[in-house]
Amino acid sequence: MSLRTTAGLVVASPTPMILLWGSQLVQIYNDGYREVMGNKHPRGLGQPRRECWPEIWEFNAPIFEKVFERGESLTFENQRLVLERNDTPEEAYFTLSFSPVLDDNGDIGGVLATVLETTAQMKRARVEEALRESDERYRLVGRATNDIIWDWNLKDDSLEWNEAIVSRLGYSKAELGSTIEWWYENIHPEDRSQVLRGIHAAIDGGMETWSDEYRFRNQDGTYGAFLDRGYIARNSAGHAYRMIGSMLDLTERRRMEEALRDSERRIARVLKIETVGVLFFDMQSTFLEANDTFLRMTGLRREALQRGELSSELITLPEWMPRTLQAFKELKANGRFTPYEKELVRPDGTRWWGLFAGAQLSENECVEFVIDITAHKHAEQARYESETRFHAIADLAPDMLWQADPGGQRVWVNRRWTEYTGQSSQEANGYGWMEAIHPYDRNAVLDKYRHAVETGMRFRDEHRMRRSDGSYGWFLVEAVPICNDDGDITHWFGSANDIHDQRMTMDRLEELVAERTQSLAESEERFRLLVTTSAQIIWSTDATGRKAEDSPSWRAFTGQDAESWLKGDWKRVVHPDDVASIERAWQRSTRSGQPYLVEYRLWHARSDNWRWVAARGIPLRDGVGKIVGWFGTNTDIDERKRAEEEVRRMAYSLTMAEQEERRRVSQILHDDLQQLLYALQMKLRMVSNRLTLDRQMAFADMVEETRELIKQAIGTTRQLTVDLSPDSQDRRLGRCSGVAATTDA
Repeated sequence: MSLRTTAGLVVASPTPMILLWGSQLVQIYNDGYREVMGNKHPRGLGQPRRECWPEIWEFNAPIFEKVFERGESLTFENQRLVLERNDTPEEAYFTLSFSPVLDDNGDIGGVLATVLETTAQMKRARVEEALRESDERYRLVGRATNDIIWDWNLKDDSLEWNEAIVSRLGYSKAELGSTIEWWYENIHPEDRSQVLRGIHAAIDGGMETWSDEYRFRNQDGTYGAFLDRGYIARNSAGHAYRMIGSMLDLTERRRMEEALRDSERRIARVLKIETVGVLFFDMQSTFLEANDTFLRMTGLRREALQRGELSSELITLPEWMPRTLQAFKELKANGRFTPYEKELVRPDGTRWWGLFAGAQLSENECVEFVIDITAHKHAEQARYESETRFHAIADLAPDMLWQADPGGQRVWVNRRWTEYTGQSSQEANGYGWMEAIHPYDRNAVLDKYRHAVETGMRFRDEHRMRRSDGSYGWFLVEAVPICNDDGDITHWFGSANDIHDQRMTMDRLEELVAERTQSLAESEERFRLLVTTSAQIIWSTDATGRKAEDSPSWRAFTGQDAESWLKGDWKRVVHPDDVASIERAWQRSTRSGQPYLVEYRLWHARSDNWRWVAARGIPLRDGVGKIVGWFGTNTDIDERKRAEEEVRRMAYSLTMAEQEERRRVSQILHDDLQQLLYALQMKLRMVSNRLTLDRQMAFADMVEETRELIKQAIGTTRQLTVDLSPDSQDRRLGRCSGVAATTDA
């Protein structure tokens, strides 16, 4: 582009532009740029850049060097420059753009600069920033204090608040009133007239300050107590025009004062507690005051207390005096002593245990709280004796037993542990027992044990443990958490059971299984041959019951093709009445892993009829006992079923014939023989009576004996009649049916 063309574009542009041409950077600019030149126009037109603007040459020189030598285009936004365009230095801001311009030979012949002055915008932004900073300082001052600051313009009654009123009283900015009336309305009705009289008296009376205490409403409708203090600004004539104040929240102070009064009331009630003894004493250990509970615990009398005759030496046993003196030393040094337990004696000689805690109230007055822990001590002694008995019994156990705290740290092991591992009790405590674990198992055992402790779950693991001779044996180790009534773990109890022999046996069994597996693989071909040549139906499935392979014997019996068999379309050749029982038996076996046994009718293609078969299946398991498939056979039992049916029919016929014969014999016994025996018995009774009258006692006795025999015959006949009755026959028939059912089974 030629110089003429570029200069024409610059002159025609409404945007302030300047063309700097040649090595001297001669200036050619348009009317828009004249505002930038100031009183340097018009002499600056055609003048070298450095002569015209020496004050900014330090800024321009590197730019022109980059444009001419590297052909770069550069842009600067809101660049600050100090110009002397109006005879005096002035600060100005510009957004500048510098681009290279090529001459007729294609070389860089000059620089085209676009110049937009932003001085006014920058000054305005600076003023706005200053205002923002001022506002921010005011807000920070408001935030720096917990007080609620208000600013009342007395000329128009407008009112402004700092942010504390939002955070402390809960009002949103939209809820805050803009006039003094809003403040008036939220003063407690009982305090409002007093506050208004006071503040207006201060304003109208020429006072500079005002203060008052009143209740002010929170956003939730409750009232808080405030101390309000204000400064009244006046003009030279003494007229008030502004008032600034702050509201100090006294609510917490009032609450603390009330809490103090409550505390005093609680202390008075504490002295009446029947389970805690309270004693006031001086630094010489003389008792000053005590509640009734303390006197009841110690057996002391209030009269002696009031006379100042009581001290700790009267109730402390000699063996506990050193600990008591130590507590006094702590009290003098620290203003309190560490709670401790000691045994004391009453005036009547009885002993009791107490838990003591105390603090110094003033230079010569202390307080001590006492709890009677005699029952706890007795229970603790009983627990100690119980644990001693338990440890003695545990030492006799063949298993290794141990106990750990809630965090899993071992605190006790039985004698079996120390004998087996060679560790002492101290060596096994904490996590020292891990040293007895086989190095290969140690990390896994530790991770699993810590997980159990963290989750409170039962721990169970099999791993190797070192004997005292350095060898290792397998153990089944278990641990359970012991919890209190609240469900918190109080300790862990564990055992280690020696399973080394069982583990060795299992390892040997695994070796045998591997050998058997190899043998099974070798016999697979023999099995396939058996399937294809056996007279029985032989089949196999996978673990889900899906047919694993073709069964030529099934196809030969039923006439099904191989595709239907492998698709599991067996229901088509099973009697419809038997399908449900087959499915129930199969589901029962697959769920329980027990052998599959069922009898049903299967279509026989050769005879074009249904035939009974007995199906038997057994599960095939892998080395860990998991079912991997099923193997089974179907045996033709149709002839046996027919024979069983014939047996049932014959048994029924025989039973009916036997029933008829019994009925006939029963009738004869009842109608003929039994009646004859009754008649004979009656005749003999008459003969016996006559012989008795004739006093032929010997014959009478013989007749009587004969009557007894006949009576026995009648009883036997009656029993035979009952046994041969139809009910007995029915029971007999039922037994025959049972025999038939047994035969079916």
